[in-house]
Amino acid sequence: MMTELKQKFDASTVAVMRQALDEVVSDHRFSMRESVTRLDVAEHILEQAASGVRDLDRLKNSAFEKLSATA
Repeated sequence: MMTELKQKFDASTVAVMRQALDEVVSDHRFSMRESVTRLDVAEHILEQAASGVRDLDRLKNSAFEKLSATA
């Protein structure tokens, strides 16, 4: 579950997070996982961004690793 985040993100970071979420949930690897919701992926991306990850590919790869771990 997501911890309490008081982080503020600039517009470019929000755009990258949104793109990462959209690309992950539209991928077949996401649709194959009934136990992982869009909210789960969004929370994971937020947590990664809060820890300093801003790169689109790193955010997506981290989310896909999370999906693989729940298989």
